[in-house]
Amino acid sequence: MNFRVSIVATSFLLGLLAALPALANEPQISPEERFRQLELKWMDALAEKDAAVLEQILATEFTIIGVGSTVEEPVGTRQEWLGVGLKRPFPKHQVRILKVHQLPEVAVVHGVLTADYPPMPWAPKGGTLSFLITDTWVHRDARWQVVARHSSLPAPSTAP
Repeated sequence: MNFRVSIVATSFLLGLLAALPALANEPQISPEERFRQLELKWMDALAEKDAAVLEQILATEFTIIGVGSTVEEPVGTRQEWLGVGLKRPFPKHQVRILKVHQLPEVAVVHGVLTADYPPMPWAPKGGTLSFLITDTWVHRDARWQVVARHSSLPAPSTAP
C-alpha cells in the first residue's frame, strides 16, 4: 500500500515539475497591459476592416453609448456598430489605459483613444481627436470579449 502511494505521489510530483518550465514561460503581464493589448487589437481590427477579429472581440450582446448617440436613441447595438465601423474610414489609434477594475470574469476598463480622424459627422473638421472610453469586458470561452462601451469627447483642457 505504501509503495502505491509513493508511486502516485512521485508521479504527481514529476508531472508538476515537468509543467513548471511551461508555467515559467507564460508571460505575466499586468491587467493594464493585457487590456491595452485587447483594446489596441480591437481598434486595429476596426482600422483594417477585419470583420473576423471584430466578430471575436465583440460579444453578441455588445452595446455602445457614445459620440453620435442621441437622447432619443442612446444605445447602439452590435450590428449597428459593426455596420458603421466596417463602412466608414477609421484610423489607427493610440491606446492609453487609465484604470482597470478586474474581477475574476469581468473587467471595467477606463482609457483614452487618440487618432487623426478625417472629417466625420461628429467632427466636421477632422483632426487629432481623443475619446474617453469605459469598456466592460467579460471572460468566457477562454477569451475576453467586450460587452459594452461608453465613449465621449473630453471637455476642452483648461491647462495653460
